Amino acid sequence: MPLEIELKLAFPEQALPALLCHPLIAVAPREGEPGVLDNTYFDTPALTLKANRIALRLRSQGGETLQTVKGGAESSGGLTQRTEWEEPWQGQFDFSGIDDPKAAALLEQVRDDLVPVFNTCFKRDIRRFHPRNGARILIMIDTGVVTAGVRTAVISEVELELAAGETGDLRRLADMLQKDLPLIPEDVSKAERGYGLLPLRL
Repeated sequence: MPLEIELKLAFPEQALPALLCHPLIAVAPREGEPGVLDNTYFDTPALTLKANRIALRLRSQGGETLQTVKGGAESSGGLTQRTEWEEPWQGQFDFSGIDDPKAAALLEQVRDDLVPVFNTCFKRDIRRFHPRNGARILIMIDTGVVTAGVRTAVISEVELELAAGETGDLRRLADMLQKDLPLIPEDVSKAERGYGLLPLRL
């Protein structure tokens, strides 16, 4: 199963200029140009996927749409590990590539009941950081908003995603940034924040 490992840090909106000017960020090469990611999350009216710790979204960026399924996350001090499956959107949900039998069976079972439940839209600026030989971290700076009906919440966070190396590499980078910036470990995902804006049942 594909595993995503990241460490998330929230920051106040007014700290964005200082973050972008920080020496570790300013010299890190960009991974493509900054872009806007528009994400729609799906679930059943009874929020069956949420109850089973599964997130399903469609992400649009630069004319491309991707389907992503994420499994239950284990989070502590901002560090999160979870399974993730991503593939191009073909006009309908396709769960054939999910190699977790339980998750795949549940998604197939609720396929006909899936409806959009909330949206996240944010600008993402990605930088590459190489702390040592054999280690690579993607620094993703996200600023935007979560929207569920008439309720909204601000997105203002840095995601440090481990592309190669060890989780200790993420923690050391986070420590270096936190020495100079008002960054707070964040264990709540964007999906969880979206669900938090919803009524108990749609």
